[in-house]
Amino acid sequence: MSLTLLRLLRELSGAPEPGDVGAAGCGPHGPPALVLASPECGISGLMFMAAALAAEEEGAVLYLCPQPLQTVPNMGRAARDPLVLKQIRFVYPPSMKDLLQFFSSLHLMSPPPSLIMVDGLERYLPPTCSLQDGARICALMLDSVSHLGCGLLVSAAPSSEGTDGAFLAVERYFPNQFVVYHDLCPEGKKQTFKMSFMSPRPRWNLRIKEDGSLGVSPCITVEDHSPNVQN
Repeated sequence: MSLTLLRLLRELSGAPEPGDVGAAGCGPHGPPALVLASPECGISGLMFMAAALAAEEEGAVLYLCPQPLQTVPNMGRAARDPLVLKQIRFVYPPSMKDLLQFFSSLHLMSPPPSLIMVDGLERYLPPTCSLQDGARICALMLDSVSHLGCGLLVSAAPSSEGTDGAFLAVERYFPNQFVVYHDLCPEGKKQTFKMSFMSPRPRWNLRIKEDGSLGVSPCITVEDHSPNVQN
């Protein structure tokens, strides 16, 4: 799924994606990825745009979340055919039990989807969940997509209590992480964020515009212009 995210960010920012993120040799979407972001970052919008891009390029996409999206987010590129939406199947498992049952029967699906997306995994992991609960759902998701040969992208809001319990297992099972966090530099701009892929150094800026749409731009630092920096 890393490659799909990179293609989306390149499309939204109009700039080439950065160097290797360990995505080679893992199919058209790259390795499974975990997006760590709080809800106010507009992450569901970014997930939806990634789903639209994958549906346009690769075919059927499964989009799972606990509740229906309140509004249909922008699909990214203005010229994208609205019929792409027909390639996205939305499924709303309301609980952890239902999510486990869905993935347990996924091997019966024919033809398989090109990509599976789980938006808001933390909502399936209440504080009462144990480390074993988190490990069980992560192992099942990864086994399922490996069996089907499709991509996997999961979003989750980091726990405010730290990395205890089920969420600790989630981070262990998904070492390939894409992090969205508040940008503390702009004066008082609460709707501005930084995004990076497996690196402490920001790669993109994310801004939520007044109309709710997302603006993405490459994050250029002094180090990016230095020939001695190793990417």
